[in-house]
Amino acid sequence: MKKLLALCLCLALLCPAALAVQTGEAPWTRSEGDGSYVTIRLEAPEWAGLDWSEQRLLCVRYADTKQPVALTSDYLGNCLFATVPARDADRPLEVFQGEEHRFPDCITVWEGNEYYNEFYGGGDLYLRGVVQGDEAGNLNAEDTLTRAEAFALLVRLLSLEPGDDPGYADVAPGDWYYDAVSAAQAAGIAAADETFNPNRTVTRGEFTVMLARAMEAVGWLTIPEDTENYTFNTALADADSLPDWAVGAYAAFDGRNVVGLVSLEDTGETDPSDGGPVYAYLARWDTPAQRGEVIQFINQARKTLPWYPTQQAIDWGFDQEMPVIDGSTSTYPYTVAVYGALFANSGSHPQYPQSHSKSFDSYDRLIRGEADILFASTKPSQDTLDKAKAAGVELELIPIAYDAMVFFTNGDNPVEGLTMEQIRSVYVDNAYTNWNQLGGPDARFIPYCRNRDSGSQAQMEEFFLQGAEIHPAIQEETTSTAMASVLTDVADARSDDPLTYALGYSIYYYYLQSTPILLAADELKLLAVDGVYPTDQTIADGSYPLAGYNYAVIRSDQPEDSPARRMVSFMLSRQGQQCVASAGFGPLSNDPRADFEAANPGWTVADIFPADDFGYMAVAQNQAGDTLRAVYLQRRTAQWGALTQADCTVGGAEEPLTAALLGGTDSTLVFGWAEASTSAQLRLSYEGGAQTQIVYVSGPYSFLLSGSPRVEKLELLQDGTVIAAVDFDR
Repeated sequence: MKKLLALCLCLALLCPAALAVQTGEAPWTRSEGDGSYVTIRLEAPEWAGLDWSEQRLLCVRYADTKQPVALTSDYLGNCLFATVPARDADRPLEVFQGEEHRFPDCITVWEGNEYYNEFYGGGDLYLRGVVQGDEAGNLNAEDTLTRAEAFALLVRLLSLEPGDDPGYADVAPGDWYYDAVSAAQAAGIAAADETFNPNRTVTRGEFTVMLARAMEAVGWLTIPEDTENYTFNTALADADSLPDWAVGAYAAFDGRNVVGLVSLEDTGETDPSDGGPVYAYLARWDTPAQRGEVIQFINQARKTLPWYPTQQAIDWGFDQEMPVIDGSTSTYPYTVAVYGALFANSGSHPQYPQSHSKSFDSYDRLIRGEADILFASTKPSQDTLDKAKAAGVELELIPIAYDAMVFFTNGDNPVEGLTMEQIRSVYVDNAYTNWNQLGGPDARFIPYCRNRDSGSQAQMEEFFLQGAEIHPAIQEETTSTAMASVLTDVADARSDDPLTYALGYSIYYYYLQSTPILLAADELKLLAVDGVYPTDQTIADGSYPLAGYNYAVIRSDQPEDSPARRMVSFMLSRQGQQCVASAGFGPLSNDPRADFEAANPGWTVADIFPADDFGYMAVAQNQAGDTLRAVYLQRRTAQWGALTQADCTVGGAEEPLTAALLGGTDSTLVFGWAEASTSAQLRLSYEGGAQTQIVYVSGPYSFLLSGSPRVEKLELLQDGTVIAAVDFDR
């Protein structure tokens, strides 16, 4: 009899190469669920140089028995995470690299070449001691499996120990599956009943329930109790056929990036967008489950259900507590980027929001205390400010990115821009009915506006209305109630009979991100305002008249070390500004080099490097070429600004070596100019040591020293002979 899931582990097949046992500073840990499991972070930077195919063979095992930990993450940012039963949390662990295992029946030979099918992820689970294969080592992916085999697999996955007699009439001591069934029943993943039916083929629906209970036991999943009105995010064409006992398990996996046991079938319909076939997902819950799809299901759950903090999250304390984030529709990419930077499998974080509540509603939630921080594309409207004042709440707005209000029209409209005065006349006075009144063609003019509680409307109030209202005729006839719909409304208003062009407004970066998704190329175009087109540069330098910011918004009564205030600081940090850029917005600060050169026109950075945990040292040269400047940069709000600086002259034939010093928080920079027609050597002597570097041509040099040692002498040598020297008096 084939025993894919025999309880005995064949550890001899695992490569013993391993890192030293985790020692020294206590590793990061997290209690899971009800405390029955603990996740432990093991740093493994020694393996960073491996390529992906080698890193995927890294795993964690107990150092005493060499037994692999089944619930081990993939290699993530120079570390692995192992989730172990709480009883084993104090056992020493180690990272090891296993050998690639190939199941013989997954190898295909074609034209003399071997091809291996790792589609099911059996190799990952083999490495973790969960899947072994039959007597011949085959995976038998297309075979079905029994209930006993299925529960044995889950018991091994969860490292469960046998309990008391499970109480099933058809399970007795001596049966190969007795301990597994006992352990499963004790853990609550096998239901109490008169019989167990160990040799009955398990169905897809049954195994979905089994795995959901297993993941709930670990603390990685919650099976909802009330599913009467549940609507699946991932459409299941046969969802109505699911039995009541299975709906909760299917709902628990829904939207968690775990495909599950489903079939993809051609409906016979044609997709109007691309002319391709339309497929439907079918649960087919009563179909016998195949070994391969079960293994794939388990491996997906192992990989995607748990969330793990990055080092950034740990450093900022977000592994312990995240603020509740909300905001406008346009700023949702910030939330996605932030969670992506802070957590692996970020969508599985219990606080990960699937969407924002839109501008008006998110401000309401912040005022009521239901949200801790907003990412807002605009300042609050007057209605929102009045509501906050009535609730005794003061709002703090901190700029985190550049953005702007923009106006757009149909792509073939020859009009290239409008003035601020014209725009105000459009929306306050409803002054125009034809584009020829605005210097354009003889074409019908249709202005679209946004609903009163939108962020775009708040910008309209700030820049144009100044206490007035949008003309009632425009509000009644052409209000777009969503950020996406104003784009499509303007595009759809285009007509040839009679010739018609429309006008709309939105947020710059939302427009850039959304139009390629919603519309064909060139259906819309941005308009200049007062002669200036909105671009990254004109928005950042303020020359575009509607330039502004995106904000982090918090309540002013937030404690200094609250998660909300830490998130504000994070968004202004280098990592946070990287999130701004990856979200598709305009960062206030790109990097210290760019910020220095923007703040110091005429100076070009020659070299820049981290000087400590909080700063950079930059060596720059002025446009005239006669002065070098070393600057110690530290972040001030969102940008890098000069904390201290020192200047040094550029030498020449008469002065082949110049030098100056700049001290940082925990470092010292020696910099200057070395004049050399051929290869030469610089030798710096200081208290406790010396450094040298080769000079090939004339130019600036720099030495970065740790701490504040007494600097003694700098020498320029050619062929071992000192040709110039600088003595320091410190």
